[in-house]
Amino acid sequence: MIAFTAKTHPLPLRRKQAGHRAPPPAAAPRVAAAPCRSRRAPHRLQAMATAAEAMPQPMVIPRGPQETVQQAAAACIRAFQAGVRRQRVELLLPLVGATDLDDWPGGIRQQFKAAQPMVEELLRELKKEPGLEGPLSARIIEDGDAVAAWEGKSLAAVLFPTGETLKEVRKVADARKDGLVLIINPQWNNGNVVSDLGFLPWQRKANEELVAGFREAYILKQLRMNSDDVRLLYSYPSPWQINLSRPNDPTKSECVAQREQRPSYKELEALMRGVDWSMSSKPLGERLQYEAAFLRKSLDSNSSQQPPQ
Repeated sequence: MIAFTAKTHPLPLRRKQAGHRAPPPAAAPRVAAAPCRSRRAPHRLQAMATAAEAMPQPMVIPRGPQETVQQAAAACIRAFQAGVRRQRVELLLPLVGATDLDDWPGGIRQQFKAAQPMVEELLRELKKEPGLEGPLSARIIEDGDAVAAWEGKSLAAVLFPTGETLKEVRKVADARKDGLVLIINPQWNNGNVVSDLGFLPWQRKANEELVAGFREAYILKQLRMNSDDVRLLYSYPSPWQINLSRPNDPTKSECVAQREQRPSYKELEALMRGVDWSMSSKPLGERLQYEAAFLRKSLDSNSSQQPPQ
């Protein structure tokens, strides 16, 4: 049995993974949108008001790993009760050992240390659901990329799956036809399926079908866009929610829009430019000044935390 603890389990590192990467540009889908806060032309106000009435109240952005896990577990259970047996989950990981220049200087090994306790707590919450009870065994699928699996009779999860490990993901899923199987923080890119999901046409098609079978149940991502701190949140079955932190008070995060489908990177950029108090709406010179002040503040904060020599 593999000892699954962040302190004792060695994970050799082959490549460095960037933390909190913004999704690559992709074609924006045609979707119905209802902004949480909107300044629209008068002739569109009535239509937007009708759409907004159909949208739920904005969800609260979790303030840390524990709240993230609780929110994710509730979303996964709602999806499971609705018949979604293959689920995709993306957790916002707490920074562990970050530096001023790199959030994840230790790459995927460092991310594993942050993700493991969150995944195990999530699985404990899911096991409370009738039909998902029972012990789970843990194993490493691929050491270099820190791909791990937790498997039980009716519940399983694969953390950090890659295109190269989709064969193992398929085995895990096929062994639990009526159970719940999660893929958590997959490491392939949405717009890069040719290299990540296979080069041969028949291989790529099979992998794309497998990946498409995992429906999004819970997504929480942090994006840095033109000096703006953006949160993208999806919790089944609510709409996608886009939150933006106030530049003058980063502790305040406001919902600026909701979408029925996952917004593309280009759509998020356009949305940020349309918020009059966002940094994306400011001239380049003002954004550079803001970034310089932000960096100085970060460096000063880091220096004050260093022990005296």
